Amino acid sequence: MVSIDIVANESPTVIKRYADQNGFNWRFALASHPMLNDLAIAFGTRFLDTTSVPMFVVDHQGRTHLAAWGRKDPEALSRLVETYRAG
Repeated sequence: MVSIDIVANESPTVIKRYADQNGFNWRFALASHPMLNDLAIAFGTRFLDTTSVPMFVVDHQGRTHLAAWGRKDPEALSRLVETYRAG
């Protein structure tokens, strides 16, 4: 899993502190401006609203899918991953 920070001009230091404070042990990335544009084109501008807590999944064939909005519990995330893992 990779979390992509979509807040323009956020610093890597802030992202690392956030991950450390919350015990998130997966990778975090900072979206570039071109990536933000690509995400908006692919999923709509709502995807760039952090309050909507957007998520997309890349399946085993490299296709992207808008997967969910809002906070997800661990069980819901597991089910979501399994849905796309199964193909």
